[in-house]
Amino acid sequence: MFLRGRLPTRVYTIATVLAVLTPALILMGFLATREARFERTQLEQNAIDQTREATATIEHDAILVEDVLETLGNSRPLQQGDIATFHAQATAVSQKLGSVLFLYDRNLTQLANTAVAWGTPLGANHSAQAVEAQEEVLRSGKIVFSNVFLGTHVKAYVVAVMVPIFYEGDLRFILGAGVPIKRFGDLLGNLNIRKNQIVGVIDRNGTFVARSKDNDKYAGTHARVVPQEAQDIANGVNREGEAFRAFSRHSALLGWSIATGVPDRVLAAPMKHAITNLIVWGALLLAGGLALAEFLARRLLQSAGKLGIDRRPTSEEFEILFNSSPNGEMVIDDGGRIVLLNAKAAEKFGYSQSELIGQAVEILVPDRLRNKHPVLRQAFAGKPQARSMGVGRDLYGRRKDGSEFPVEVGLNPIKSGSDNLVMMTVVDISKRKLAAEQINAARIEREVLRRRLIHAQEQERLHLAHELHDQTGQTLAAAMLQIKGFEDTVNESDRARLRLLRAQLEQVGQTLRHVAWELRPASIDELGLESALANYLAEWSQRYGIESDFHYGDLKTDALSEEKCTAIFRVIQEALTNVVKHAQRATQVSVVIEPAGKNLGVTIEDNGCGFDTASLAGPKAGRNGGLGLAGMQERLTLFGGEFEVESSVGVGTAIFARIPLELEKDAA
Repeated sequence: MFLRGRLPTRVYTIATVLAVLTPALILMGFLATREARFERTQLEQNAIDQTREATATIEHDAILVEDVLETLGNSRPLQQGDIATFHAQATAVSQKLGSVLFLYDRNLTQLANTAVAWGTPLGANHSAQAVEAQEEVLRSGKIVFSNVFLGTHVKAYVVAVMVPIFYEGDLRFILGAGVPIKRFGDLLGNLNIRKNQIVGVIDRNGTFVARSKDNDKYAGTHARVVPQEAQDIANGVNREGEAFRAFSRHSALLGWSIATGVPDRVLAAPMKHAITNLIVWGALLLAGGLALAEFLARRLLQSAGKLGIDRRPTSEEFEILFNSSPNGEMVIDDGGRIVLLNAKAAEKFGYSQSELIGQAVEILVPDRLRNKHPVLRQAFAGKPQARSMGVGRDLYGRRKDGSEFPVEVGLNPIKSGSDNLVMMTVVDISKRKLAAEQINAARIEREVLRRRLIHAQEQERLHLAHELHDQTGQTLAAAMLQIKGFEDTVNESDRARLRLLRAQLEQVGQTLRHVAWELRPASIDELGLESALANYLAEWSQRYGIESDFHYGDLKTDALSEEKCTAIFRVIQEALTNVVKHAQRATQVSVVIEPAGKNLGVTIEDNGCGFDTASLAGPKAGRNGGLGLAGMQERLTLFGGEFEVESSVGVGTAIFARIPLELEKDAA
């Protein structure tokens, strides 16, 4: 009677539609805001990357000026005190460098300046920034970059790069270059800076050295907001009067701050766009839902008093419903005879409906299972309840031509008068079973391909390790021997340079040996897993200053295949890498390998800072180190292994891996 009234029916339908739409709207809002936050994070990361690129570009150019000044400072005329010849030399370099060069003695008396001809009287330097930089060079004996000041001779804003010149351990001169700040503005102009970003370079006094937008207008003027060291600026206002956020870096080389500013409106745009879209699409979805609710309500009102509402179906209506079922439907009496079935059931088994009516249901059971079926049918009759037939077993039906096909069977007891009947639903799952077999075959093929890929990676690592260690290492050694042979044939100044070059080549050689060692320790192929791990742990412990303890249980060297040995080595290597990266304050690491029944157990423990393992299941798992752990688990899964991580904040972390040994024994 509830559905008969017009208003209650409409309210019921609308409430149902809204109950369905509400979770969809909530999900839309969640996804939209998450996407907006992701886009904002990308904008911020782009600004950070832009700041890093601008800093590297400015520092690279500054180092170029340093190198020119250091090379000029070692010239023979300057060493001999021939300032006139040195002035001519410096003038030629100044024209190529595009900067004024000047020379002072340790008393800060100006000896030469390429901005004027030799012999022209040189006045005192009245720039406080330049004097401050000169005094800093005298105090520290190091290269100094000044703040922005107005050059006396060039009448333009410059920064001074001042290099101390030592002879026989004493500071004799200060050689400097007045670099026009327009040079730094041009460097920023060559960068690919986004439309809504402004990059600024600010000296220690808060003066713009360069600016990617309107550089000619603002370079040399004081910035409104100056970052402190590498501190980002929020809610600042730029020269255009627009609120912005700046992402800054402090250059330890220059002492300057480099910042990329992004307007607040640009950072807020993704969230505004997401909210607008949510409102528009939410309104459309709600309007569509209400329209659907109105349509359904009218249909329900039109159907009141018809089939299923207030009366039982007629025989004709029941026949239509029974034969319209997409599955095979049969009714079986308590003697196991088929008393009713639809056309779909007859079609599945290759019979006509008249051929099956009155037949025992066993006619549809394969010959090999037919004798057992009456017992199962009687057991169901003793305790009838709606359930699936043959749970946990594969069931098959028999067609009229004797062929078999996989089926699922649902049983539902019904009572009609004094008769106890069973409604049996038969579903042909041939396509589903074929699809499952194809999926399983594809999974096996994928596992094989993954094994081949890992094997190919290890072979390539081995090849690269040999190339780096044998060929490149020998070439470096030969080069260092030749350099050592040249040392006795040159003067003391050049000999020092050759020694420095030889030391740098030795450092390169050490780096190459370490890379080769990380790629593929030679002992894993020559001496086996135990020796490879022992050597690796010893060298790792010495390199990072973390005490290590290694225990290799009673396990035969040949008990593991080469693939499993490599997988175990890589898992331990990745775990130790994570200790260095993430286990802050770790002082001790323990690695234990020992048989555990039919498995091989591997345990890696550290006493570092630990972490909350719940973070491994969240959306930030990859950024929290989840990719390294995923790589370990993937390697172990290929061999049927298991992987587990236990950690507590402030206590440490333990990684447990188990690899079955049965396949190895069978192979042996």
